[in-house]
Amino acid sequence: MNSRNSLTKEQVSRLRYMLNNDYSYRAMAKAFDVCTDTLKRMLVREGLAEFDGAKYAISPLHKTEQRHWARPCLRCKDDKPRPQWQYICDKCKSSVDVNGLSDSYIEAMNNGDGDVEV
Repeated sequence: MNSRNSLTKEQVSRLRYMLNNDYSYRAMAKAFDVCTDTLKRMLVREGLAEFDGAKYAISPLHKTEQRHWARPCLRCKDDKPRPQWQYICDKCKSSVDVNGLSDSYIEAMNNGDGDVEV
C-alpha cells in the first residue's frame, strides 16, 4: 500500500481553480494522473468538496491530531504522553517483542496475574 503524500499549496490552488471553473472530475483526475475516486478523496481531504457515501469518508482524527494520554507505561511506568490506547511506550515495545500480543495480555503479565487469556 502506498503512503499518501500531502498536496502542495500549488496543487490545492490548482484543484480549487479547476472546481471553480467547472472542470469535470474526469479531466481533473487526468490532470493529476489519478483515478476519479482518488481525486474525490483528495477533494474531501482538502475540504474542497463533499460527496455522499462512506467511500469518501475520512477519519476525523489524523495522525497530527491524534489524542494522547499520560497513562504510565505498563512495563517501565514512564508517564510521557503517548497516543491514546497505547499501553506500552515505544522504548519498551522496541526492547521486547510484544508484537501480536494484546495489551490486556501484557498488562496481566506485568501485574503478575497467573491466569491470562491469550
